[in-house]
Amino acid sequence: MQVFIKKHGLAALVWLALIITALVAMPNVSRLVRDKGQVTLPSSVQSEVAQTIDRKSVNNRGVRSLIVVFNKQHGQLTTKDNQRIAQSIRQIKKDANLDILSMTSASDNAATKKQLSAKDGTTQLAMISLSDSAKVHRQAQQLRQHLHISGLRTYVTGSALLNDDFSTTTQAGLKKTEIIAAVFIFIVLILVFRSLLVPIISLLTVAIAYLVSSSLVMNLAQQVDFPISNFTQIFMVVVLFGIGTDYNILLYNRFKEELANGLSTDEATKVARKHAGRTIGYSGISVFIGFAVLALAKFSFYQSAVGVAVGVIVLLAVLLTLNPFFMALLGQTMFWPSRNLATHGTNRIWRWLSRSAMAHTITTVILMLLAITPLLLFSQQKLNFNSADELPNTIESKAGYNLIQKHYPAGMSGPSTLYIEADKSLNNQRDLGTIDDLTNYLKAEPV
Repeated sequence: MQVFIKKHGLAALVWLALIITALVAMPNVSRLVRDKGQVTLPSSVQSEVAQTIDRKSVNNRGVRSLIVVFNKQHGQLTTKDNQRIAQSIRQIKKDANLDILSMTSASDNAATKKQLSAKDGTTQLAMISLSDSAKVHRQAQQLRQHLHISGLRTYVTGSALLNDDFSTTTQAGLKKTEIIAAVFIFIVLILVFRSLLVPIISLLTVAIAYLVSSSLVMNLAQQVDFPISNFTQIFMVVVLFGIGTDYNILLYNRFKEELANGLSTDEATKVARKHAGRTIGYSGISVFIGFAVLALAKFSFYQSAVGVAVGVIVLLAVLLTLNPFFMALLGQTMFWPSRNLATHGTNRIWRWLSRSAMAHTITTVILMLLAITPLLLFSQQKLNFNSADELPNTIESKAGYNLIQKHYPAGMSGPSTLYIEADKSLNNQRDLGTIDDLTNYLKAEPV
């Protein structure tokens, strides 16, 4: 037992306990991200001020808007189809479990028919405002129970449901990111060290850091509203596995070099942790500061990256305490099946490139500019802030959204509401006339 403790076994036991604690204490991440991970804007932004006014108008109850899409794939909607749609809408209005605040459909009157019926006669919409007292996916599921109409395609969509599906899709993408990152890192480490054990140990240490820090961040989010978003875990995976692999390569290379110099396993471990560990510590602290200052940002999306700072601190602790355990325990066996402890080799390609670049600096810079310029001048990429475009078309909310985009003017899938608030009553001839003038002005604006 004394030998085990001497070879950094205490650190291994501590991290084993922390792993178990992290797994047991890990909250439901998907639910937590849905509840607290939505990107929000500062309260001073006009859209947030408008939402505050909206909540006041319904006695401080949160309002959620959903859209029901009725579509006939082949041909126009018939009179019988319209009757079935009207019957479905009546069933929705009668459903007390939905807690509907208001509902507007094409069958209400001539004005709504003109607005909510597509010009090609294939599609109708129903705009529903509900209380946000229930989960959005649960409300959507309740709506779908009333939407089984023979011969028609029916969809439930809206910004709230699209955001919820985006969160679900992001969580699924996170799992793929973890697998892809692990596979590529494993391949890179095999190529670097010609070893099977080093990639496993490296991935294990970084995975432990990610698990413990992820559990810590999610528990902080649950208990003290630590900032998170749909992308927090993706940020942590990319950064921790990226810098963690780099730091491990630096540490293992120094350990390998000291073994090649004739030091014993214990001495090589101490030297590697002392010298390479110092470099790793300085670099890790720089990364920590970079992500920690994002806590000062006003936009919640950037604030949510602060979780990476927590992950970096945990990563440094893991690499500088658990790695020495494996190095002291395995020694040269860690690099099996490779027996070559030489750490510095000469690569002819990189040697030629570096020599050429140093000998012909101006020419190298000109060639780089010539290579980059076409990418800057002819790039077709455009900024897109619509998260709905990131969803697969197979998701119901995205399919409904696509139909609205196809058959209706821009903005129909996310209508804007203009709020007018005053510190006095507007129920007088002058103010009502002003509101009418504003309404007519907006109507005259081109779509």
